[in-house]
Amino acid sequence: MITHIRVKNFKSWQDSGGVELAPLTGFFGTNSSGKSSLLQMLLSLKQTVGRNEVLFFGDEKSLVNLGNFQEVIHGHEVRNELYLGLNCRLSHTVPYDFVVTTQGQMLNFSFSTVIREVEGNQVIKDFRYNSLTSRVRVVWEDNNLFVNNQNSVPIQVQNCYGLSSSENADVPEVLTGFISVFEELFSHVYYLGPTRIHPQRHYHWNDKDPTDVGLWGDKVIDALLCAHMRRVKIAKKGEAVTIEDRVSEWLRELDLAYSFSLEPVGALKDDNYEVRIQKNATSPAVTLADIGYGLADVLPMLVLCYYTPEGSTLILEQPGIHLHPKAQADLADLLIEVITERNLQILIESHSEHLLNRLQRRVAEEKIAADQTALYFCRYIDGASKIDRLEMDEFGNIANWPENFFGDEMGDLFAMTEAQREREKRETGLIEGPTIAPSTSK
Repeated sequence: MITHIRVKNFKSWQDSGGVELAPLTGFFGTNSSGKSSLLQMLLSLKQTVGRNEVLFFGDEKSLVNLGNFQEVIHGHEVRNELYLGLNCRLSHTVPYDFVVTTQGQMLNFSFSTVIREVEGNQVIKDFRYNSLTSRVRVVWEDNNLFVNNQNSVPIQVQNCYGLSSSENADVPEVLTGFISVFEELFSHVYYLGPTRIHPQRHYHWNDKDPTDVGLWGDKVIDALLCAHMRRVKIAKKGEAVTIEDRVSEWLRELDLAYSFSLEPVGALKDDNYEVRIQKNATSPAVTLADIGYGLADVLPMLVLCYYTPEGSTLILEQPGIHLHPKAQADLADLLIEVITERNLQILIESHSEHLLNRLQRRVAEEKIAADQTALYFCRYIDGASKIDRLEMDEFGNIANWPENFFGDEMGDLFAMTEAQREREKRETGLIEGPTIAPSTSK
């Protein structure tokens, strides 16, 4: 699990300060307030894994396309240095004693890097790893590696987390270990964007195992077919159930479908399938292409929550944006379930007050502890993004509601009430209209 992040001079952020992440973390705020940028920092690191680039800002096929250094650096001041940092706690076993506990679980591991631009090229100023568990500290700067401030080792690296520029380089084991842990962390980070591709009428099983549901949900049926054909089971309150069944149950809970199934089309050997959906118990089954956009919008999120390995981190941008208010609220229950039953970490960027209100209610009902959540409000002030943590107590109360958090609801209600009173007075004759001279005609 990623426990903290920090950025300096990254897009709209001059300095985010240390941002604590919980199993369920939500970023709220106005448009262009920097919410997405905090999550894009993690995506830029993920898409850099395995590449011989300092920091891969992306292209049309990547998780995120940030352009170039000038577009990423705060204020477009290319003289400034870019800082990216994170802390994490891994539950995945890694074979390096200096970064793990004796039980095989990492307690705390930190990483940071500073990048600058020199003559139009990205240059690594330094990167740092630190294992608080074993007190091992690695610093790379000026093409030299220092372990616990001792034993300088000359080494050239190609990207910001230490990957060597040469496959034959003699890389110290301590750095190899940290690199492996870094890559292990980001191999369990998954992202789902805010928009969806149009659903198809038929899908073909290609005997492949997708790692996720795709950036825009374009691989969601491939993932479902893979789980269906491989007979993948997941745990539900101690019982083994299929992902397909779990998705069907949640679609009923969200009041989006009564039944959901994958059905073969034509000869079995052709491996063609369609998604069949019943809106209610008496309605005929139709294909996914014939159903409303709300179901197609939420389906990739449901599948991702159950298809990814336990212990993963999911980044969800605007989840349920096309759902009605009740379904948006019910998504909070889904997120609570998967962080509890599947040990997932969920990071969301959202504008949904219905989701937040349901989360507050569940804290009050003790369905989730307040310290299992971290909620933030972002705003853009004086040329830079600012972030405030919402102070939610054990009863779900938020002590520091920002002004106009979800718009001026009370102001709108007050204005509507006043308008109603004035209109009623006019229509009942209590307020005189314009004076009209009596007619003299007979």
